[in-house]
Amino acid sequence: MELDRISNLENDITQKIFSYLSIKEAARTSVLSKNWSHKWIVPPCLVFDDENGLSTETIVSHVLLLHNGPIDSFKLSSRKDLDPNDIDQWIHYLSINSIKEIIVKKRNRYSSSYSISSNLFSCQDLTHLELYNCLLQPPSTLKGFGMLKSLHIRRVTVTRDVLEEVISHSPLLEKIILCKLGIRHLKIDAPNVSFLELRGGFEDVELENTINLVEVSIDQKRGSTNSSSLLKFFFKLPRIERLTLQDSFLEGANGSLPKKLPEPCLCLNFLSISIRLNNLEDISTAMCLLRSSPALQELEISVQQDQHVADAAEVTGWLNDKQNRPFTQLRILKVTGFSCVKAEMDFIVFLLLSSPALQQLEISFGRKAVEVVDFSWIYDNQNNGAFMQLRLVKVTGLSGSKAQANFIRILLSSTSTTLERLTLQPAASAKELWELFKLLGEFINRVSVPAVVLEFLDPSNSVQESDDSSSSSDSDDDIGF
Repeated sequence: MELDRISNLENDITQKIFSYLSIKEAARTSVLSKNWSHKWIVPPCLVFDDENGLSTETIVSHVLLLHNGPIDSFKLSSRKDLDPNDIDQWIHYLSINSIKEIIVKKRNRYSSSYSISSNLFSCQDLTHLELYNCLLQPPSTLKGFGMLKSLHIRRVTVTRDVLEEVISHSPLLEKIILCKLGIRHLKIDAPNVSFLELRGGFEDVELENTINLVEVSIDQKRGSTNSSSLLKFFFKLPRIERLTLQDSFLEGANGSLPKKLPEPCLCLNFLSISIRLNNLEDISTAMCLLRSSPALQELEISVQQDQHVADAAEVTGWLNDKQNRPFTQLRILKVTGFSCVKAEMDFIVFLLLSSPALQQLEISFGRKAVEVVDFSWIYDNQNNGAFMQLRLVKVTGLSGSKAQANFIRILLSSTSTTLERLTLQPAASAKELWELFKLLGEFINRVSVPAVVLEFLDPSNSVQESDDSSSSSDSDDDIGF
């Protein structure tokens, strides 16, 4: 008789299989064989999503009723309004099963909010908690979560006092993500936290006992608040290694920074910023951070467009005055939302000339084409052969414009003896790139560089930058698992 391999799989293998299946798909495995008829009610990780069109309340209640064995993880994602009484019963059941992970995502933020069950605070074995679009009202006997390591709450209605209590009474917290909570002032006391992300509306954040914090990400929308007061917490980040300042954080901080921070960020090796490269105040604020980061190895720049354009000669003159201050450790430079205007080109050239150790350059052109009328930057830089350190160059989002073609030609002429790989990827919408490829081919044939590997990437695989160059989305509606 032929061996029935499916029926005799070891439990850890079947559990691994079920971890990749929805509840609906897992239930269908009951027809595989007699041995599989009840295996689907055993998996410790339960994932529910209302995309299958079935009643979420009925499915969750039915599965929890039939489930046999421990439950380590409970994930629920729904666009629909759920009955608070059902949620209360589910969490009560989970609380007596030593649940380790709870994720409840209500993806439609425009529907009515629900109050998360107070039974949640009985789940003292929780290590990961993630809540979206709900009300958090803990009992007066709140003691936090003794085992919690990761906290992620988005669009949750919660008071400042309650949130501070949850954080300070969860001593093992390592990762905190707080998004759009309507709280402006907050104190974070978390001795083990290593990652902190703040998005939307925070004006003042006081860090206390956060010596292990090494990665910080701040996302501040234009006109929402003044971010200058947030800068003071940099002084309490002696071990910061990765810093991300998105959207209009630099704009809100303009005028609040000295030429250099009082204490340098000696451990900072990664910096990501959104910046208006035709705005002197943004550039000045960014330069303060760069000058205060002597160990910086990777820099990511998201270019934002500004209708109020500074005089190009003024920007160029300001940058020329700073040429004698090199960034000696910078290895990787990535720029998104690039449009080839003179102010942007001048800043990129400034960084290239100031970074003797730079090895890798990635440029991604923005989705919105900016009409380039002034091509004087081409003649300013085409004889500049000072980018001799570059080894890898990648350019994506190409539309085939003459400005883009000349930009690539300048890079090639300045790196012809050291460049090892050039990667080009057209924008998904670009259909005609003949001018670019013709210029490129003529140059490569004229400047014999046999060591260069020329790679063209399929435009259908390109990832377009959003119009606001933001790395994170405002909408919760499309967030699943």
